Amino acid sequence: MNTKTSTGTALKSEINEDVDALKGDLTALRNDLREVVKDMRALASVRAQQGVEKGAELARKAGSEIDEAKDAVESRIRENPLTAIGIAFGAGLVLAMLRRN
Repeated sequence: MNTKTSTGTALKSEINEDVDALKGDLTALRNDLREVVKDMRALASVRAQQGVEKGAELARKAGSEIDEAKDAVESRIRENPLTAIGIAFGAGLVLAMLRRN
């Protein structure tokens, strides 16, 4: 009977060691996951900032291109005012005819 008791105690001790090892592993895993989440948040923040900066740059480029196009149209109108009036009249006539139908 003494053998059963010592075997049971050894088995119980081994199980307790395994449980303690699992608890330690779970704690380490939790800490690792916290670090991963923290790193992912930082990465997402950096990427979002880069996206905002890229959008602002594209908006600036589009604005400058629109200004250039506007300036080009204005200079063409100043160079050929009668042609501009004729084109505007023709476009208005076409739109009026389309609306009529």
